[in-house]
Amino acid sequence: MSTLVLLSLLGFLVLFLGAFDQKKLLLPVAILGLVAAFFTNALDWGTNHLWYGMMLYDNYAISFVGLMIVTLILILLIASYQFRNEDSHIADIYALMIFVLVGALVMTSYSSLVMLFVGIEILSIALYILAGSRRTNLASNEASLKYFLMGAFASGFLLFGITLMYGVTGSFDLAVISDYANGTDNLPIIFTTGVILILIGFAFKIGAVPFHFWTPDVYQGAPTIITAFMATVVKTAGIAAFYRLFDTCFSGIDGVWYNILWAIAAATILLGNISAVMQNEAKRMLAWSSVAHAGYLLLPVLALNELSSSSIFYYTAAYSVASVTAFGVLIAISQFNNDLQIDQYKGLAKNKPMMTLALVVSMFSLAGIPPLAGFFGKYFVFVTAMESNLNIAVMVAIAGSLIGVYYYFRPVIYAFNNEGQPMERIATSWTFNFVLALGVFLTLLLGIFPDLLSNLPGN
Repeated sequence: MSTLVLLSLLGFLVLFLGAFDQKKLLLPVAILGLVAAFFTNALDWGTNHLWYGMMLYDNYAISFVGLMIVTLILILLIASYQFRNEDSHIADIYALMIFVLVGALVMTSYSSLVMLFVGIEILSIALYILAGSRRTNLASNEASLKYFLMGAFASGFLLFGITLMYGVTGSFDLAVISDYANGTDNLPIIFTTGVILILIGFAFKIGAVPFHFWTPDVYQGAPTIITAFMATVVKTAGIAAFYRLFDTCFSGIDGVWYNILWAIAAATILLGNISAVMQNEAKRMLAWSSVAHAGYLLLPVLALNELSSSSIFYYTAAYSVASVTAFGVLIAISQFNNDLQIDQYKGLAKNKPMMTLALVVSMFSLAGIPPLAGFFGKYFVFVTAMESNLNIAVMVAIAGSLIGVYYYFRPVIYAFNNEGQPMERIATSWTFNFVLALGVFLTLLLGIFPDLLSNLPGN
């Protein structure tokens, strides 16, 4: 639990640095603190530490927490570029991101439904503020309000489901709930209702259809770097928590939830991809694609076999790296236009060839083009699903992937189109360039050597 304590203290330290107007120290302290947290997290590998029956810090949690720490480091480096002209509240934004990471850690390591709810609320409350952090921007204010209302609504479903679960089993402990679920022949309707309500709550949190309707508006209205944060770290935490609960407690009663989750996954993949095709605004297109990726991540949850945790981890790693890179390019270009249309990528290759390389690699990876990491992410997810005879679901996912190729290629095609008015010069910082270069490198590395991560979280 040293990582949890360290991250919590780091968040308060960043707040104090902001209060004492030490802006130059904010980024170095935050990055050094996150690097230290990454190593303390790695030192717990293989310990399977159970903390007072409330949190289980096993290899599963350690793997996902390490991934989210690395993702947040990359996002903070880009954030320093996006907020380079901001005079205030940067410390608040950095600290809130770190507190979101604290909630994400709790969500991936809980062994009690109480800690699950605590983790979700730590994460969600900070996100409501981050979504509206551009106080003078009406779209940001609207995003914050929508996210708050929908998030509170989703938390109500989740909490009601947890309450019903406790009412039947008399415990919040996952082991007790698992023993009851798998050891009872005729489960009472209250218990099965609780399972479905919890499923609905998780579907809201990860933006799965039909509980996705807040996602495009919130992602578009929030500051772009916060959108990148929500699409990567927050989605990773949500799917990791989702899988832990269903694998631990409900694998033996899949007749209760299987058909519902199958329909949600298929609808999420198809609607997310089809809606992304219809978008002309770049940020909204990435928002809808994020919905589609939530559908792909639900396939290993449906499968619930020995490959599920590894395929979820690899997919979230590949998706996070590519998404951070893609949003980074969007941030650099949209500094001239807050509502960037996809056709405004035109001329990028002539202006910024290295940034164009980052765009090409990230978009191709998100589309699942070999030999990039995104291709193997989808491959592992599809293999995991087919191991559990989810052949029709895999066919739906492949169809969605083919649709995705179209809209992921659109920005790339425009980037190489030099007709018309040339794009304005884009000035970038060394930290920004470092993140894009690292994103390209990691996407290629994980694609060429998928075994580096494909066996994690391990046992």
